[in-house]
Amino acid sequence: MSLLQRDDGLSEVVGFVLILGVIVVALSLYQVYGVPAAGREVEIQHMNAVKDRFVDYKIALDSLWINSVNTTRSAEGVTLSTSFDLGTMGGSTQGGGILFPVFSPVPSGGTVAVNNYQDNLTILRNDTVVVGPYPMGEVAYQSSNNYWIQQRYIYQMGGLFLKQDSGTTVRLSPLVSVYKINTSSAGTLEHRLKVEITAIQIFGNQSTGGQGFARVDTRLREGVTRVAPVNGGNVTVTVDAHDGPTAAAWRQTFIDAAEREGLDWGSGEGALPIRIVQDGKRVSMICRPDMGTKQVDLEITRANYSVTLQQATMV
Repeated sequence: MSLLQRDDGLSEVVGFVLILGVIVVALSLYQVYGVPAAGREVEIQHMNAVKDRFVDYKIALDSLWINSVNTTRSAEGVTLSTSFDLGTMGGSTQGGGILFPVFSPVPSGGTVAVNNYQDNLTILRNDTVVVGPYPMGEVAYQSSNNYWIQQRYIYQMGGLFLKQDSGTTVRLSPLVSVYKINTSSAGTLEHRLKVEITAIQIFGNQSTGGQGFARVDTRLREGVTRVAPVNGGNVTVTVDAHDGPTAAAWRQTFIDAAEREGLDWGSGEGALPIRIVQDGKRVSMICRPDMGTKQVDLEITRANYSVTLQQATMV
């Protein structure tokens, strides 16, 4: 065999090895960069879906107590069923993919829980307790993401909170309102400050997790009531939260309630008509009369829900 023939054979082997090396490098780059990017995209979409599901959940629960208070036919005893996808729906296809299982994002999971934490609500008229202290309760989803930041969505007292490593924010405001009303009559000019709160309490104590979906059954308990209005004096709304970030989110809730109505607020002793203070895990909104508001009116609606969970696996 000539030297030329031996060189030709060697060049074919070298060429094959080079092509194989390029393929391996390309697949390695995809695994290092492409797979995490695809996983992040899927998990971001899933987190948005969880947020939308909680928005629907809030609207549905609000409709129950509103219909019970404002219509002749009560919705007490009615059960609403809602489904939450726990993960990115990859559990049933794990091990698939175009080439090898390692080139598919690892499916994420999550946990839906009822009353993992308890934050207490207290409403005072002067120094007299009108409501509470009682645990508001919560329905929460905790992610188990592999590529995206961990998120916890919480439904509490008609509001939606989002907790991340950077803190807790209010996505949908709880059912707390404070505003001025004009009660002037002929020859008089009078304004009052009105505090209106829907105090919602969640009963139950369950949790379920995995990569399938969880069914959340919520029943409006009997006893939806409007507490008799109370006029005159100071009104103090206090939340005792389970941690500082949650207390900070409730502080922002009280601030938003004042600012959206153009009311003055502050944190000092002399702040009028609204003083908002946070002391560790306790945050309070204190409403007092000032020169522009003759007195403070308080109206409270109470509604209680029982929540149970059922888990179903993907098939």
